Amino acid sequence: MTIPAFSAAWADALLLVVNGDSVYRTVASGWTNPVALVVEPGDGMEDGAAVQADLDAGTCRSAAALSPVDVTAPFVLAADLATWKEIVRGTSDPIMAVARGKVKLLRGSMSTLMLHARAAKALVACAQQIDTLWP
Repeated sequence: MTIPAFSAAWADALLLVVNGDSVYRTVASGWTNPVALVVEPGDGMEDGAAVQADLDAGTCRSAAALSPVDVTAPFVLAADLATWKEIVRGTSDPIMAVARGKVKLLRGSMSTLMLHARAAKALVACAQQIDTLWP
């Protein structure tokens, strides 16, 4: 079943995939921060969108679709829809996208994020397992 990107159903699918992924569990065992992935307004998502995931030691305690203004996570990554599409489809490296400014770290420590680059890539690999419908 195809799930609309950054929807409540997509957040639910991300939660299930993350919690069932042994690679994520291993490489993210040291990550204990909620993260929000924000789609900037425009390009088919006029109001923007966000998914906030409460990540803790290789598991996901909860995940929810939110309005970008309702995000409270200590780590917030934002990009336009085209960039997120490239990342989730696997045609763009998430760490390089941050380094090049295609994905903006709106909140959180860049050094902490870089220390956990393997966990970030594993989270993206989980998102890649979702059959995503893009606007």
